Amino acid sequence: MPLTKIAAPKHIPPTKLKALADGVQEGLVTTCKVPPEDLFQLITHLEPNDMILDPHFGGVTRSSEACVIEIVFLAGRTDDQKRALFRHVVEKAVQAGFRSDDIMIALIENTRMDWSLGHGVAYADQHGH
Repeated sequence: MPLTKIAAPKHIPPTKLKALADGVQEGLVTTCKVPPEDLFQLITHLEPNDMILDPHFGGVTRSSEACVIEIVFLAGRTDDQKRALFRHVVEKAVQAGFRSDDIMIALIENTRMDWSLGHGVAYADQHGH
C-alpha cells in the first residue's frame, strides 16, 4: 500500500503528468509486487519558485521540468527491486516526454505500525492484514 507523492512544475501538461503517475504505479506493480488496486497518489503542481533543486547534484542536469517522486511503502523490497523500480519509472517517464535527468525518486520505508488507514486504528492492529 504505497503512497506516491509527485511534485511537478505547474507548467507540465496534465496528460504528461498522468503518464508519469501511471508509470510509477506500473513500476510498483511490476517490480515490487504491489497489487494493482493499491493506488494512492498525491500530485502537487508547484510554481517555479516553489521547487528549489540543485540543477547538477548527482551528476545530472535538471531542467525546468524536473519532478520529484517520493514513495512511502512498507519495508521488505530488495535492493534489486528498488533498482528495477527506478529504471522502470524513468523508462516510462522518457516515453511520456520527460528527460531522464528530470526524474528524481526517493523511497521511504516503514512498517505497518507507521500507518493508519482510517478510524484511528493502526494498520498493524487491523485483523486480516
